[in-house]
Amino acid sequence: MSGLLNIDKGSPSWWLSNDIWVTPAGDPTTPPGLTDPTEGKPYNVSVRVHDKYSEPVSSGWNLFLCWAIPTAGPIPVPPAASGQILNNAAISVPIPAMSAVQLAPIPWTPVFRNGGHECLVAMAYNEQAVGFPVTSLNGDAPDTDTYSIAQKNLGVVEVVSPMKRFQYAFQVSNGVDEERSVVIEARQAPLSEIATFLPGLKKGRSVIDKPGKVEHVGIIESHQPDAAELERAKPVLSRVKIAPRGCRPFTLGGSLQEGNALIHVTQSLNDRVVGGLSILVMATEK
Repeated sequence: MSGLLNIDKGSPSWWLSNDIWVTPAGDPTTPPGLTDPTEGKPYNVSVRVHDKYSEPVSSGWNLFLCWAIPTAGPIPVPPAASGQILNNAAISVPIPAMSAVQLAPIPWTPVFRNGGHECLVAMAYNEQAVGFPVTSLNGDAPDTDTYSIAQKNLGVVEVVSPMKRFQYAFQVSNGVDEERSVVIEARQAPLSEIATFLPGLKKGRSVIDKPGKVEHVGIIESHQPDAAELERAKPVLSRVKIAPRGCRPFTLGGSLQEGNALIHVTQSLNDRVVGGLSILVMATEK
């Protein structure tokens, strides 16, 4: 079989792809790395594509790349990606059979809409397909012979003493034309799951050497929760209704006294995870 390109999903969390990464403009673009972009500064986004078959791909495929507010769930297209598209052009370099190729870096200057932090979604798709190949950017969708979608949805939050409290704004979305009721859950995960991304941080892989425990973790339906809401927040919200092709704002809150912690936030429908994002929380001293 020929003519199929892939952008690999993450493992064990499919929204943490190794094939999408960000570096400051002018820095080496060697993968994978983890950069926490700053609003208004120039960066490059790199994407790697794979031809896992016995014939090369020389033409016929496009790369679509966009950013979004960190989102658990499919991102409706349009309008969610309008104004957020970084690239939608032909892949001009040939992809040899049974190989992976890093595509030319794509310039990006972040403009934050939720107080900071964004996710990136990349799709390789066959330009011969009639119209845009998807109606929502669903990172857990299986690859087909016309498109492959992956996400890099990993944010970084630093908490400073003495407060040791943190907040992270995100949204929950619905990419279909009917209302859905979902479950949203936050849980701590092993730092080892993001080991491949850590070389891009100042502390590098040493982040894993100092694990911490998150306390009072909870989810609030607001991007600007007050102190009382943060205190009452629970790590699981059930029966959250989302309008057809709509989005709702939420905030993850908690505290970390010392060390580092990884938190996964997932959106489930009928006991199946349909969306996710991850946050690396790092406690620092003043």
